[in-house]
Amino acid sequence: MKLSKFIRRFIFLTAFSSLLLAFLISILYQYNNFENDMVHIKKEFTEQKKKEVKNEVLMVYNLIEHKEDLLKKSVERRLKEKVNQAYGIAKNVYEINKDEKTDEEIKYLIALALKDLTYENDNTYFFINSNKGQAILFNKEIKLDKYHDVWNLKDNNGNFIIQNQSKIALEKKEGFLMNTFIKPDSNDTKQYSKLSYVKLFEPFNWHIGLGEYIDELREKNQNELLNWIASLRFENSGYIFVNSNDGKTLVFEGNIVDPKPHPFPELMNQQIEAVKNKNGDFFEYKFKKPNTTQEFDKVSFVKKYNEYNWIIGCGVYLDELDNEIKRKEEMFKKTINNQIKSMLIIFLLLAVVIYLLSKRMSTFINYNINSLIQAFSKASLNNEKINTEELTYKEFVSLADNLNKTLENKNMVEKKLQDYIQIVNQNVIISTTNKEGIIIDVSEAFCKVSGYSKDELIGKTHSLVRHPETSNDFYKDMWNQLLSGKEWRGEIKNKSKDGKVYWVYAIITPILINNEIEGFTAIRNNITNKKYIEQLSITDELTKLYNRRFFNNKIEEEINRAKRENKTLCLLILDIDYFKQYNDTYGHQKGDFVLESVAKVLANKTNRASDFAFRIGGEEFAIITSLEKDKTIEFAQLIKEDIENLKIAHKASEISKYVTISIGAVSKMAIEIKDSDELFKEADDNLYEAKKLGRNCIFIQ
Repeated sequence: MKLSKFIRRFIFLTAFSSLLLAFLISILYQYNNFENDMVHIKKEFTEQKKKEVKNEVLMVYNLIEHKEDLLKKSVERRLKEKVNQAYGIAKNVYEINKDEKTDEEIKYLIALALKDLTYENDNTYFFINSNKGQAILFNKEIKLDKYHDVWNLKDNNGNFIIQNQSKIALEKKEGFLMNTFIKPDSNDTKQYSKLSYVKLFEPFNWHIGLGEYIDELREKNQNELLNWIASLRFENSGYIFVNSNDGKTLVFEGNIVDPKPHPFPELMNQQIEAVKNKNGDFFEYKFKKPNTTQEFDKVSFVKKYNEYNWIIGCGVYLDELDNEIKRKEEMFKKTINNQIKSMLIIFLLLAVVIYLLSKRMSTFINYNINSLIQAFSKASLNNEKINTEELTYKEFVSLADNLNKTLENKNMVEKKLQDYIQIVNQNVIISTTNKEGIIIDVSEAFCKVSGYSKDELIGKTHSLVRHPETSNDFYKDMWNQLLSGKEWRGEIKNKSKDGKVYWVYAIITPILINNEIEGFTAIRNNITNKKYIEQLSITDELTKLYNRRFFNNKIEEEINRAKRENKTLCLLILDIDYFKQYNDTYGHQKGDFVLESVAKVLANKTNRASDFAFRIGGEEFAIITSLEKDKTIEFAQLIKEDIENLKIAHKASEISKYVTISIGAVSKMAIEIKDSDELFKEADDNLYEAKKLGRNCIFIQ
């Protein structure tokens, strides 16, 4: 019979070609995924390693900068103390002798007293000059016997030394200045860097001062830093290297070396070119690993520390990436080979089985089709049930039995259908609207999750359950897609009648009649628990603010959003003043209380949809908002005052008896923002300036 032969051939060819096609698609899909994975792995690995080496360099750079700042502050403190002591001696000599001796005699007594005033283990000396340029006590010598004019004295950099000292004394009464000067007890004529402090002596219109040569202190500081840098080691044979900008090596392959020309001039030139970027930069090259002769691909980040004229860098070898890619390629090839072998065996077995089954099936079909046709003819003519005893093929018997049961099962099926509809109505969140978005029908599940009755919902729009934090742009994009006749899928944040927040995943489908949109059907799944778990993953456990992980993602989103809308973006970095001292004084449990209290203030101040507050470090917080510069200052001032008004006692603070904060802020138009790293650094630098200004203040440029 032709039909049975056709069925047999069709079954065989369809089954075999389906298996072959499925296998080929599987291989192609796996290969495509493998290629995409390799591109992603390479990019992700490189970017991660670049970020790691940059962080290492910036850590070392910041420590060097910190130690240099401590050195200057230490020298400044000593100079100020000693000059104030000398000023007191001069003032005392003047007060004792002003009614008994002449001015010239008093001047000599003061100069003599300060000339002999020295300190143990200290090579500093006092100087006195008139604010018109006459040297009184100069290079440890009293110059009162004749007029010694030093008004136009310059240092190696062309700065007028005495004129600058007089200007500070007359305008500010006292202050610091940096210049170069020879050492009186030295045989050479070289000028060394000298930090001086001067103070106005009003009775004779003098300024009294003291300077300290900082070259030796700075050299000691540099040696300590180089020893520490040379000891640093990182994964994959990583180390910090240091070179001078004139092409000499200081720390090479993790070891301190005597300053000498860099052994690889081309590599040195790459570094010099990279540090022309004041923020540092990356460069790639090939270099051998320590204690080996084999060269590997390497990427390094370098940044110049101008105070020492150092180039600080760190690199990472990328051979791990090549090894990982080779390993995955071998695994992929092995997997594909095994699959091919298995499929060949399966194809052969299935071909035999399918052929035998199709042949047997065609025989049964050929015999039973005639019997079934005859039985159907009888049933249709006599309006009676099919006699299944006349059928020998059991599948046809089953078909006949089902046909016989169709009528008696009709009502039962209809009842079950209504039951299913009721189950859907009670458990699936469904709503139907017309083209204008007016609700025309809702399920009981929709009423249950929203808290509204059916009568309260029908005739209204879904704005009844819209959460106020959801932006207008979100719904605008949704409607644009729906009105174009396309299905929309996504997560929506809603608010129930009693004010509770709930999340749904919605699938909204246009209802089309004659290719015209008549309305929309929305099927939703309650994902509130899932969103709650997601919220926990981006929330700081102690303060309940957003954490650093979410900050890193959110700042990128907000920069992109501000650029799209051509708006201003503001970033505030906040730091609790003297928090370490607070913990040392009151204990970490009280410290946690302070962190929670500060966080509550920040949360209360960031209640707009476009405001976000984060805890990004131990006592460090951040706020992202969209305020203009003048509004940013007002906003920051309110936060600073609210925190101090908490009146949390802080007896270890040097600026207030209560806990205070310092704030660094940046407010820019989005088009002016290069990237998040630059924005964060500028805010962090401004925080540093706020601390330098004495803390408990705000700094914004």
